[in-house]
Amino acid sequence: MRNTFAAAAALLLAATTASSAADIGAVRFKAAPAATVYSWTGFYVGGNVGGGMASSRFDDPCFYCTSATPTTGFFTGGAQVGYNYQFGRGLVGIEADFNGNSRFKGALLGGDDSRAMNVGLKADTSGTIRARAGLVVDNVLAYVTAGAAWADVRQTGVEFFNFMPFPNFGNTTGVTANSSGTVWGGVVGIGVEYALDSNWIVGGEFLHTMYRDNEATIRAIDGTVACTGRPDGGCVIRNQLTTDVARVRISYKFQ
Repeated sequence: MRNTFAAAAALLLAATTASSAADIGAVRFKAAPAATVYSWTGFYVGGNVGGGMASSRFDDPCFYCTSATPTTGFFTGGAQVGYNYQFGRGLVGIEADFNGNSRFKGALLGGDDSRAMNVGLKADTSGTIRARAGLVVDNVLAYVTAGAAWADVRQTGVEFFNFMPFPNFGNTTGVTANSSGTVWGGVVGIGVEYALDSNWIVGGEFLHTMYRDNEATIRAIDGTVACTGRPDGGCVIRNQLTTDVARVRISYKFQ
């Protein structure tokens, strides 16, 4: 009887000890909290730098009866601001940017004539207003983009004597074709971005932009139209600018 009571007490003590150990283990080995999912939703600002190719087509309605399409590389850099909204793995957003650009290459019109004109184009500043739509995989975003583009374009043209036997060969004639103003166009592109942390984002982007035609009236030294018997609209040097730009970018996203 005494041995039976001792054995029962030992079994009760062992069961109590095992239950306490199980409770301690359950408290000590709780599951780790789930990892935080990155969200692309929010406003951001940043900067970009890159380069590309600019193609400027110059032609006129047979004043020099020639055309030229110089293509040249250029550098660009600026800033962007935008807003993204993420829904599941999808994303939509809007972005505006403002950039400064290096000079584009000029061309020669009428190189076989006794008079010729050096033409040039520059767009010191330009920008876009674009919609973005993309696919999100954690902290990676791939997107397409499209919208409107503008450039502050300055078109120049200076005529000179182009006949070598003339004593004034190479001198300017006083005839010019100059214009300046904001030119609008359209832009499409693709890009990819990577979120380094909850705030900083780096990425790369390619944009193709085509601006509407621009033109400058050919004028004599006294400011009158240089084409005898033609209205202003028929005495012009026309130009259309197209650019392809690749750039890297860094942005700060606000929480």
